[in-house]
Amino acid sequence: MRILHVAPFYAPAWAYGGMARAATGLGQALVRRGHDVTVVTSQAGADPRDERREGVRVVRFPGPALLLRRLVPVALGLGRWLEREVDGFDVAHLHGHRSGLAWIAARALARHRVPFVLQPHGTYPHHGQHRLAKALLDRLGSGRIVSGAAALLALSQAEAAELPRPARVVPNGVEAPGRAAPTSKSSSRLLFVGSDAPQKRVAALIRVLDAQPTAEMHLVGRFSPRCLRRFTRFGPRVVARGVLAGDELAQAYAEAALVVHPAVAEAFGLVPFEAALLGTASVACAGHGVGEWLARAGGCTVPPDDGPALDAAVKVRLQDPALARGEARSVAAFAARELSWDRAAAEVEAVYRESAGAIV
Repeated sequence: MRILHVAPFYAPAWAYGGMARAATGLGQALVRRGHDVTVVTSQAGADPRDERREGVRVVRFPGPALLLRRLVPVALGLGRWLEREVDGFDVAHLHGHRSGLAWIAARALARHRVPFVLQPHGTYPHHGQHRLAKALLDRLGSGRIVSGAAALLALSQAEAAELPRPARVVPNGVEAPGRAAPTSKSSSRLLFVGSDAPQKRVAALIRVLDAQPTAEMHLVGRFSPRCLRRFTRFGPRVVARGVLAGDELAQAYAEAALVVHPAVAEAFGLVPFEAALLGTASVACAGHGVGEWLARAGGCTVPPDDGPALDAAVKVRLQDPALARGEARSVAAFAARELSWDRAAAEVEAVYRESAGAIV
């Protein structure tokens, strides 16, 4: 099949969150299955405008930097490109529905009668962020994208329950972000990988540090100066390392004693699984996608927004490294068995065929 993916961010724009990693992993797996995959995405850096990347054609479009930073990019020139190219595709896959790329693509796909599936990646609820702006976007066009999709894809049963119509549950694939050099774990190092978005619950880390006075915390990701100032009283115990990817991120996982992942309302959550593939256990919150999958894999979950439970789980695993190692092995084995990109691609391919109404 000729498949068009519309993704706000794509490799190597790792700084913009898990959607870039998910779109990249799925696109490459579909190519391995023999499909012709094109991705249209935002120009988030100095990457080539049009290139082949691991067999996937990637076409990038520029847009205002402000909207890019707000994670709602627009793509100047995408509409003209689609008018020339869209009739050549059998089906399209929209990653997220509240971006200029999704709006432009959905209109063009509807005009040319090319079916599309929508994968919100956990972005359908407002998560307490920009509530009014998201409601306005939904009224202006994002809501029609949801209703116009031939099928919806959810990453977990928790996400499917939040969507306005039935969805097919297909979890992300998971793979290690890179290779880590042989190393000894720091027995007191905690690791947080994410951002200061409200649903990530960065404030919970402060309580963890207070409860574990000998622990240090490495923060990996995008954090505002205001967020980082909240950690200044811990001095050198807290290290902000910025955005890491590839081997650097793998090394950060491998060197940590434990990953702390207090996020809520995540549809899937790659971080605990990536950590496990590098030999490091995690403590995460139950009650949503990451907790759903991590619990099935044999990892540690605690009730969401339960500070004492989070503190206790972290303390137990710092004091009992063997317990943490066992959980990491269990989660890694589950990921290898159940959460491969090739398996995800096969399941998504079946949805494409149903949506296109053809046997190819």
